[in-house]
Amino acid sequence: MTEKTPTSTNAEPTAEERTSAEDDALQVFALFVTGTLTFSWGLWILPLLGIVPSSSMGVLARVGGFGPFVGALVALTAEGRSIRMWLRSNIRIQIPARWYASALVLPPLLVVAAGVVHVALFGARLELDAINPLWVYPVAVVVVFLIGGGQEELGWRAFALPALQTRYSAVTASLGVGAVWALWHLPLFFIPGSPQQQLPVGPYVAAVLAASVVLTWLYNSSESVLIPMLFHGGLNPIAAYFPTGGTEAIGTVTGYGSYALVLFGTVVVLLAVYDPRDLANGGRITMGDILPSEGDTDRGPQI
Repeated sequence: MTEKTPTSTNAEPTAEERTSAEDDALQVFALFVTGTLTFSWGLWILPLLGIVPSSSMGVLARVGGFGPFVGALVALTAEGRSIRMWLRSNIRIQIPARWYASALVLPPLLVVAAGVVHVALFGARLELDAINPLWVYPVAVVVVFLIGGGQEELGWRAFALPALQTRYSAVTASLGVGAVWALWHLPLFFIPGSPQQQLPVGPYVAAVLAASVVLTWLYNSSESVLIPMLFHGGLNPIAAYFPTGGTEAIGTVTGYGSYALVLFGTVVVLLAVYDPRDLANGGRITMGDILPSEGDTDRGPQI
């Protein structure tokens, strides 16, 4: 099966109905992007304009991080769709444990592999004394899951991705979401005190595009936004455990470049295992799955 389609008593949609659904999905995606950028950029640009002191950037970065969620709410409201149904369709707790394990284990594996690449290809040295204490990581995962990046997935993966997957393949949709995701971060590279200010732009964008494909695999396979949220929750704080010097080392071009190379290697493995149209064994998730018509129950109980 190449696409999850709601099972109902109605006949299969006609070509005209499918085209209409695809056009509607692109329209809600455009609304989502507009709402997301307006909310987040509207906050993040305030220090650049001197309207608020740069010391407020920490708070603005956190609040602006809810932009993708706000963008999804804006699009749903504008289209007159049920926010409750959307949340219920996306928040699934009772899923195979392997997906929770994958989301938790992958970030540490990726950063260790990136450290190996940094040493092997760029001559870096291991500097384990520079990394954070290990006990900090699980605490950071919980915080980031809730307010430090994980919440973004309610917009990126739980809304924008299904919208694009209604018309495009999983890989194409991943790159589309990844491009907007990277663009969304752009102002942060110019604002003192922001998390992105010290990062190299090129490797960062490459890593975001590759990570977007990995997140699509996790979302389509688990059928729950909780898994991308958990993965994102681990992805952000794991930089402090980069084996060749923690955040200072990963902030270099070669450090973040090594990280991007590992992420692209992960994408190559996924494309060798899964059909690029779906990046999952059960098919890709579309708008019809997260906002089904009345009587469509093929995704089972949620929460």
